[in-house]
Amino acid sequence: DGEPATGRHQVPMTGPGTLNEIFFFASDRFLGRPVALRAKRNGKWVASSYSDVFGWVHDASLGLLELGVAPGDRVGILSENRPEWAYTDYACLAARCADVPVYPTLPAKQVEYILRDSGAVVVCVSTAIQLRKIQEIRAALPALRQVIVFDEDIKEPGVIRWSELLARGRAARPKYAQWQTEALLVKPGDLATIIYTSGTTGEPKGVMLTHGNIASNVCTCAPLLEISD
Repeated sequence: DGEPATGRHQVPMTGPGTLNEIFFFASDRFLGRPVALRAKRNGKWVASSYSDVFGWVHDASLGLLELGVAPGDRVGILSENRPEWAYTDYACLAARCADVPVYPTLPAKQVEYILRDSGAVVVCVSTAIQLRKIQEIRAALPALRQVIVFDEDIKEPGVIRWSELLARGRAARPKYAQWQTEALLVKPGDLATIIYTSGTTGEPKGVMLTHGNIASNVCTCAPLLEISD
């Protein structure tokens, strides 16, 4: 379901670059490989190919754009570690907005502070437990326009399931024919994510990290780490 390799990034970056450049370079290079990651589903490990991942990121990114998310907006992610977390992260970057990770163990009031302080317009949650936190605090979040839930067995008014987000994005592909080109307009100095401190000495503080901050770490560490197939 992923796009064919574009040939845009056939050599690794030599400078800090952006996370979008890294994502599209890796997609071009490994698109034909059968396993990008594995996740346990119903007790069994299920593999997702690079093509699968690229397609899901593509559709999720377009789905966010269809919801009105604009470059520079903030999207919260209230979820445990799972594939959809990573796909949402990449999708936000490609949409040129910044994601705001929120620890899933935090109580509702702390989640409220982080989402309100960051001005998140969308929040993605993993499970019914996390969704209940958002429902409890939603009235206190005037900037929040949409809630997306990863678990497919949840049906709540005003909440979009992950599969529905992907379907919106997939249907909108012709409308965004220049999606990749526009994603690569992002600059190293553009905001990529806001990570909040634990707040042990007061209210949590949002640490603003740019594409260049993180991409430079990746490009510096990659030659130093021996990674084999």
